[in-house]
Amino acid sequence: MHCWDFHNCGEKKKNCPAYPGSGKSCALLAGTIGSGQPIFTFTQKSERCLRCSFFHSEHYAEEFEGAIEHEAF
Repeated sequence: MHCWDFHNCGEKKKNCPAYPGSGKSCALLAGTIGSGQPIFTFTQKSERCLRCSFFHSEHYAEEFEGAIEHEAF
């Protein structure tokens, strides 16, 4: 499952840099829309991602082999 499906983004996903190829690792990209406004600074982005239910779900980074640790930045 991609982030835009998890969050029911609909057509809004087409304006997000995670679409179409990074919907399972969106925290790694600057400028993703997430809560409605693009965020480009690492500090703001990491704070929002750590609060994101998709980031903490089993769907985030499921295409990567091995474990991904979700620790505070």
